[in-house]
Amino acid sequence: MKNNHLSILGASLILGVCFIVGCLVISHEKAGSSGNALQAQNTLLQQQDKALMTLQEAAYFLGLEEEQVLNIMKAENAILSNNGPFTKAKLPYIKIDDEFLFTREDLLNWIRTATAEKRVYSGIKLLN
Repeated sequence: MKNNHLSILGASLILGVCFIVGCLVISHEKAGSSGNALQAQNTLLQQQDKALMTLQEAAYFLGLEEEQVLNIMKAENAILSNNGPFTKAKLPYIKIDDEFLFTREDLLNWIRTATAEKRVYSGIKLLN
């Protein structure tokens, strides 16, 4: 009988330790994710102070992946090179050396135009 009590006591101790460790792991993960949100907010505030945004900053501003922004640029440029003039408003950027740069105001205007035209991008194609 005494052996049985020791087993229950040992199991309870192990369960208690596992519970505490689990709580510590979960609280550490939550602290890390709130740190990422704070970093994203700081990035957005820094973007507002700068005249030009990098591709990464513009993608974040648009809520897209960098690859998606590049695909939009490729889709619009493909129409330009294959079909002649591209009469719609293109995603506005300048290229300095190998870096694409964007302005906040031009991106906002492009968003309004592309939304009004109900554009559909799929990969590196503009469907309408």
